[in-house]
Amino acid sequence: MLEIKWVHARWEKDTRYYEIHLHQDLWGDWVLTQVWGQRGAALGRIKNVPCASYEDGITKLDEVRKKRKQRNYVSVNDK
Repeated sequence: MLEIKWVHARWEKDTRYYEIHLHQDLWGDWVLTQVWGQRGAALGRIKNVPCASYEDGITKLDEVRKKRKQRNYVSVNDK
């Protein structure tokens, strides 16, 4: 049986940060929340991406991990 758990990851580079959360909303649907901006600043951006399933969310999360690595972000905590 597949273990289903919420996922949180954060990357940083220079003055920028990028966070991602795979979680369920109030109705039990999976959502990938992406947050990014300048470190130490109050402003930033947030984007919620609905996922068809947990597996779909993991696939989308892996794509984000790959893109962050290509853009030279360093993983701060990846759980």
